[in-house]
Amino acid sequence: MTADDTLPAPGRAPQEAGIGGHLRRARLEKGHTLERLAELTGLSRSYLSNVERDVNSPTINTLRTIVDALGVSLSRLFREIDGGRRVVTRPDQRVELTRAGVEGVTYTLLNPDPAGRLEMMLLEVAPGASSGDRPHTHAGEEAGLLLSGELDYWVDGVHYHLTPGDTVSFPSTTPHRYHNPGAVPAVCVWSETPPGF
Repeated sequence: MTADDTLPAPGRAPQEAGIGGHLRRARLEKGHTLERLAELTGLSRSYLSNVERDVNSPTINTLRTIVDALGVSLSRLFREIDGGRRVVTRPDQRVELTRAGVEGVTYTLLNPDPAGRLEMMLLEVAPGASSGDRPHTHAGEEAGLLLSGELDYWVDGVHYHLTPGDTVSFPSTTPHRYHNPGAVPAVCVWSETPPGF
């Protein structure tokens, strides 16, 4: 048994400030070693160890793979981090995520409570980055306010060039995609329902 496979001693504060500590606790509660979790997820032991120590930040797809293997829901994980439903989220309590296969795009959850019906996030798109060449659709509706930079947005095949202060809103069932044509990151406040993460 290694230090990665032991629960904190009584009276000691567990290192659970981030997602990693909560994943570690969930793994130990299931009685899994890192080796067993690696078998269940197809991820390496060293990668999982780094995730648990908050050295590596997993993509949302990887996070889902881990919680599925542990039999824990994302909503439970975030509620445990929050200590219950959160009314105010401080900047250091935000959750930063990326999507597998989407380079240069970062999602920071501003209200990390997937049990709610509305999700808010800070969307940062690096210069030249995009959501992909193909439009995508999903259930719900969304709206975004561009704070800085510029963003090309296509909704149902129609192109819109957004500059700071512009807002876009549409049913998420409408095909849509985006691309940052500028030289600086595009930063947006985004909301969608139901939550996508």
